[in-house]
Amino acid sequence: MINKVRLTLIAAIVLIFALACNKGPKVITTSDNNINSDESTGIFSKEPTTKPISKTNQSLSNEMHKVTVDEILPTTKYVYLNVNENGKKYWIATRKQDINIGEEYFYKGGLLKTNFESKEHNKVFDKIYLVTSLVQANHSNDTNKINQQKTNQNSNKKSSTIIVRQKGSIKISELIENTKEYEGKTVQITGKCVKINPNIMGKNWIHIKDGSKDDYDLVITSDTFVKEGSMITMKAKVTLNKDFGAGYKYNLILEDGVIVP
Repeated sequence: MINKVRLTLIAAIVLIFALACNKGPKVITTSDNNINSDESTGIFSKEPTTKPISKTNQSLSNEMHKVTVDEILPTTKYVYLNVNENGKKYWIATRKQDINIGEEYFYKGGLLKTNFESKEHNKVFDKIYLVTSLVQANHSNDTNKINQQKTNQNSNKKSSTIIVRQKGSIKISELIENTKEYEGKTVQITGKCVKINPNIMGKNWIHIKDGSKDDYDLVITSDTFVKEGSMITMKAKVTLNKDFGAGYKYNLILEDGVIVP
């Protein structure tokens, strides 16, 4: 009787080991649904977000690049650029914008795509980086020196756009003429967004004019996206002599802008 019990136990143990060996290790495959799409990374998304920009996008690198443009292939919505970065040539794609051959630009991050097809150019790129946007290397307002000798105020060009200021807003000309007085303080500005560089170093860079000093390029950084051409009122902190690096150097800039309803 004892021998039969032992034989039964041994047979059961052998059977368990045999089944375990046959199963082997599981191989986990990645489906297309798990791969980050262009829209999920913020690259070439249909509509820019109005929420604070996420700084935890793992599909993009955070490295800042400085490149020179050697070749341009424009399309209806995007532009393909052959660029040179420290002797290394490669292709990048970004939203359609004014780009000049031979000029230097900065961009951050980039999503690598392989065997990327451009139907408009009937071309397949072995490797290409999708980039949110580029900014010129000399994009800051260094040419607008705050402490330069004032020229004839009557020679300033008048804006053709009538801007109705909200109560509490100051003119850009007032800010420029009294920078030391406003340094470190929060001011309210009403104007027209004439340009925006979105999602650069975790910020949106909003360029505004109000007709009072339109030869000056006033920039406001913000987590909020603003459409180019829109009339806005924002509150932001006045900062002088700010150097963010990568060509972002400003004698005067407004930071952490918030839309005023």
